[in-house]
Amino acid sequence: MLPVIGPLAPWADPEIVQLNRLPTHVPLSGSTRRSLDGTWALEMFENPDRVPAGALGGRRRRAVDVDVPGNWTMQDLGGFVDLPQYTNVRMPFPGPPPALPERNPTGIYRRSFDVPQSWLPRRTVLHVAGADSVHAVYVNKAFIGYGTDSRLPSEYDVGHHLHAGTNELAIVVVRFSAQSYVEDQDQWWMAGLHRSVWVESRPLIHLCDLPIATGYDATGGRGWIEVAPSVDFGGAPERGWTGRTTVRDPAGDEVAVRDGTPIPHRHQAFNEFTGFTVTERFALRRARPWSAESPERYEVTVDLIDPRGRLRQTERQLVGLRTVEVRDRALLVNGRPIWVFGVNRHEHHPDRGKAVTVADMRRDLEVMRQHNITAIRTSHYPNDSTFYDLCDELGFYVVDEANIESHAYEQSLCDDPRYRATWLDRGARMVQRDRNHPSVIIWSLGNESGYGSHHDALAGWIRRTDPTRPLHYEDAIRSEGWLDGGLAATDIVCPMYTGIDEIRAYGEDARGNRPLILCEYSHAMGNSNGSLADYWDVITSTDGLQGGFIWEWKDHGLRQHLPDGTSRLAYGGQFGDEPNDGNFVADGLVSPEVDPHPALAEVAWVHRPVTVERTRGGLRIENRQSFTDLSRLRPEWQMLVGGEIAKRGVLRLPRVNPGEQVTVPVPCETPPGSHEVTFTVRWSTRDEAWFAPAGHLVAWDQVMLRRAGRARPPAPAAGTPLHAVADLTLVPELNIWRAPVDNDGFKLMPELAQRWAVGGRALQRWLDAGLADRRADELVDHVVDIDETPNGTIHRHEVHVQEGLSDLPRIGVTFTLPGRFDRIRWFGRGPHENYPDRNRSAMLGVWEAAPDELPYLVPQDFGLRTDCRWIEFVDSSDDETVRIDVVEPQVLHFSATHHTPDDLFRARELSELRRRDELVVCLDVAHRGLGTASCGPDVLPQFRLAAGTYRFAYRIGRR
Repeated sequence: MLPVIGPLAPWADPEIVQLNRLPTHVPLSGSTRRSLDGTWALEMFENPDRVPAGALGGRRRRAVDVDVPGNWTMQDLGGFVDLPQYTNVRMPFPGPPPALPERNPTGIYRRSFDVPQSWLPRRTVLHVAGADSVHAVYVNKAFIGYGTDSRLPSEYDVGHHLHAGTNELAIVVVRFSAQSYVEDQDQWWMAGLHRSVWVESRPLIHLCDLPIATGYDATGGRGWIEVAPSVDFGGAPERGWTGRTTVRDPAGDEVAVRDGTPIPHRHQAFNEFTGFTVTERFALRRARPWSAESPERYEVTVDLIDPRGRLRQTERQLVGLRTVEVRDRALLVNGRPIWVFGVNRHEHHPDRGKAVTVADMRRDLEVMRQHNITAIRTSHYPNDSTFYDLCDELGFYVVDEANIESHAYEQSLCDDPRYRATWLDRGARMVQRDRNHPSVIIWSLGNESGYGSHHDALAGWIRRTDPTRPLHYEDAIRSEGWLDGGLAATDIVCPMYTGIDEIRAYGEDARGNRPLILCEYSHAMGNSNGSLADYWDVITSTDGLQGGFIWEWKDHGLRQHLPDGTSRLAYGGQFGDEPNDGNFVADGLVSPEVDPHPALAEVAWVHRPVTVERTRGGLRIENRQSFTDLSRLRPEWQMLVGGEIAKRGVLRLPRVNPGEQVTVPVPCETPPGSHEVTFTVRWSTRDEAWFAPAGHLVAWDQVMLRRAGRARPPAPAAGTPLHAVADLTLVPELNIWRAPVDNDGFKLMPELAQRWAVGGRALQRWLDAGLADRRADELVDHVVDIDETPNGTIHRHEVHVQEGLSDLPRIGVTFTLPGRFDRIRWFGRGPHENYPDRNRSAMLGVWEAAPDELPYLVPQDFGLRTDCRWIEFVDSSDDETVRIDVVEPQVLHFSATHHTPDDLFRARELSELRRRDELVVCLDVAHRGLGTASCGPDVLPQFRLAAGTYRFAYRIGRR
């Protein structure tokens, strides 16, 4: 049914990347377009070889209606089963390349479309924006063409097979192909037409490409634009065609125009070029540059005019004036270094899989910017072209990544001659489509594909075609070293999941002349992102380090409808997919519905555009922006005494230019007394922004003006007498166990926990020690002293941990309260969940909230609040309160949820977790950090629990 070229069918032949596909170009919109999105008929087959010869006709009996764009793996196929499958490194079927599985689901998409008579003398082009994995196109049963690369568009000239009226279109999509080996990415394996499809009518002679290069010189405030239109004359060269180019500034005012430019034929003989101007260059004074902070765009309009002076076509492009370069160990935009406040982002939706809408994209970007994320790596493939339009408009720095990852065979395919064309085709087409976008500041050669001759060949092609952007490729420096490895393929040292000491060492070694930007770090799997602030302490204080991209933006949970009528967000293995890599796909800063996880607050804080520090001279204010002063932000301050706001005001500042620091006095006197006094500055937007209303909080810092006195035990608050809680069954028991977070070990993949280099060690040691099954008193030495007082009961604990049991999850106590205690007030860090190595964004104060509900896709420990001075549990129905005052040391940590650690540990998924009718309180003197060891470094030594003696005391009372 499909064409066979040589000994192999094209889907099984890695050397065939396309048949009859038109050249890739920047997105153009000057033609008449008709969308084919909507309902299509889809007929499924077990294997492309089983598609009968007559299957390309009209709708057949076995066909079902499906949505396009859409993945068939997320839709009802009328009894045919083909479900999503998740693997990280390993392929979903045995190899070696280019071998394919016997079962290889294949779908024939069909629909009709009408062609007006006026289209027939013109050129009609079919645009397939994305098909997973490979596809073949038929019009009125005639074979048109074949395309690979599921993340870039394919276009075909279909006009010779059309007639006026109704025409039949069939697109055959094969799920797995030889090209699947270079799309072995950490995501769900899907299939189908997941991006838009349309037909458009173009003039026979038309503008077929419009590459535009720009630049900006900050010293003179000048910019430039180079426009290089390309015309398809559809046959023999024609003379006399000209172009008119107009440039308008961001305000819409015309700033440059050039008329009568001769337009050459793309394939004219060399001597016919004499006297022709191929590229138009425009110099612009008082230019307004593009940056993520101020995304100013110019409009370039090119008119195509025939020899008789008639306008035949108009194309418009929005571009930004900006220069990107690597110099002096820094990535510079418009001559200034930038901070890379980045995340990795997959295209994902819980119901539609890889089919994301413009609203989905914009929602991602809104929540990113609300949390000070300004850079995105398109892991690990080019996104839908509309995504770049949004990044241009809204202001994001983008690392555009080629759709190349051969992770399961990363040391071989990059030198395999059968895949040479694949490498070059995918990287080159990405550049040809996306090169007009100012948001794209770096080209990436792909991900986790080893380092070989194909990479150097692709790098050479890109450098020649687009010298205006640097290159990025992580495996080049992993294979050949950070100092001078992989120079042909990467202009940036871009490691993944490396430790803080390693990046500091690179920055302190002056021999490295490239900037270090972490392409992946701080793996956000479940309750994670420990020591994110510690990374940024080193990044911001060490020459040559500029930031990085957190892995990753969103949990890839898929909504699965179960036989009992319920649904769940599923991860690998829950569709019966084998092999699978479990919940390793749930590793985002937000939920599949873009609800922020608690760690996103820490991200917003470490990415904040302005910082405040205490100095002897007062408050040091640093503007971390590269191009914008602080006038857009309103700084409000609060002085807190004992956690309560005592004074407040607006901080008065001089002008603080980009990258500058100023020191201002503290605007209030510290009051006398022994209470703890802190000073908080909160920066919010003065005006409404595209991502948030006026008043949106963008930065905050807190400094200590006076630490609390050490008188113990503290007296209860005035007017709030306490007494014993005799009518409550409140017996604190020693607790050294927490439900493991994903970083403690692969909870749902126990066979990997023992093999994982770092991530499994903690969990396996805890399980071997019997922490989950034995009483804590049997494992450590514990002495408790209880003292009844008129103001409540004081509990004093001494816990001795022997050397063989160091690095425990926690040391503390646990007790329960009736479920009617539905509110919590505390003086400590908040308001959001925070852990010892992820609490810099949580400010000290008095906070109030309901008990937390589990925010993660997989049950694990959650809800901790650190550095608490006192905690109150309130029954809001009658205002009864149980209060805990910390006696020794000055602070304790607490969590209060409706689940015990064992509940969370035993439940493998949310549906197994039952909410208790009681409140389970954990009170800790020490709690292990989170780290990021599900993929990256384990908890830093200072956030682990060493062997030794731990003493703590607290008073429990009731009012």
